[in-house]
Amino acid sequence: MKVLVAEDNEVWRKVLVQHLARFGFDYYEAKDGQEAWDLMRSPDAPRLVILDWQMPKMDGIEVCRRIKRDENRGFTYIILLTSRSATEDMVAGLDAGADDYLVKPIDPTILRSRLTAARRIVEAVPPKEWTKPQIPSYTVERLIGKGAFATVWEAKRDEDDRKVALKVLRVDLATEDVFGRFAREIEVMKRLDHPNIAHVYDSRIDHRLGYYAMDLIDGETLDRYVKKSKPSGHEIIEIIASVCDGLSHAHQQGVIHRDLKPSNIMVGTDKQPLLVDFGLSKTMFWPATEEDSAETLDGAVIGSPLFMAPEQARGENERIDERSDVYSVGVVLYMMLLRKHPLKLISKERWETIKQIAEGNVQPPTSLNPKFSKTLEKIIMKALHEDPDKRFQTSAEMATILRAFLKRRSQREATI
Repeated sequence: MKVLVAEDNEVWRKVLVQHLARFGFDYYEAKDGQEAWDLMRSPDAPRLVILDWQMPKMDGIEVCRRIKRDENRGFTYIILLTSRSATEDMVAGLDAGADDYLVKPIDPTILRSRLTAARRIVEAVPPKEWTKPQIPSYTVERLIGKGAFATVWEAKRDEDDRKVALKVLRVDLATEDVFGRFAREIEVMKRLDHPNIAHVYDSRIDHRLGYYAMDLIDGETLDRYVKKSKPSGHEIIEIIASVCDGLSHAHQQGVIHRDLKPSNIMVGTDKQPLLVDFGLSKTMFWPATEEDSAETLDGAVIGSPLFMAPEQARGENERIDERSDVYSVGVVLYMMLLRKHPLKLISKERWETIKQIAEGNVQPPTSLNPKFSKTLEKIIMKALHEDPDKRFQTSAEMATILRAFLKRRSQREATI
């Protein structure tokens, strides 16, 4: 089996390939992230990859994301290497789709055992596509999404022919951490019942099968909807106000989303948004589980960097609450209206981006568009305040203010 080793440090790279040769693996070498990505785009790309976290041109996290997002690629097992503490990088790496991680300096015995396990998994998974699952009481029709350990399928419920989306866990491949997060995602979503949150109808998780059935949304993600349909600013604000409604319900149930971004907001044909993917959610009112503790270690950065609040970027997990989601909503609103990020980002490196977000220097919308509404700018800047105490204190408050802005604007236009 061939392995891609992407490591910018020549000494480390030589050590790794020497170990691989001794363990009976063939290998490719890449000295930076861009070279690794170029190699992975070739027809004979390996299905086992070792990526250093920090590399020039493109970091390992970004290469990992691109590999996992490629719908035409079969399952690829990715091991991330990091010289940082494992507790700090573990969650971010797994969130990007990594299947395993190792901390430098690497023990050859541990490396060999991890590679042996990875080889077994890669050989067990079909190279081109996931096997269609057999789910009791459902007829599975087609694949609509896939990740490292789970797939999403369009299916039909046998009892009433209702179309649903089935998120199915590969229990034969999932680690204990993945199992725990999937179980908690099911628990969270079953507790939520709101028109702007995808509804879970059925679920099961045990050592043989893990899945949940939810609304099959006839629509597209918010970013694709905005790009394709080009809605007016008024329509975008209405959508975001409805997103705030859904978040308010989740917050009232003690659930913080923590990963709000356009790809986690689906817009249906009725133009109503639905929140999906509560896999990173944090519970405020329920007793913390062992899995919760493992995922919220001090200094661990949780969520998608471009949309996270400064306190998330700083790893201050004890400060993350509903106001952190308010900040993320503010980023989404800003980007959908202005097509720019609120921060003047100067690097594509994940940790440089996180550092900038932690500092929280937001560009006022009028600095990009002098004609932008001053009133709306004040609303957005309040949502994006670096200090949580100076933001909207609830998503319900933000929804009310946004709708009041739209109402005043409509009344003013009606009198002209």
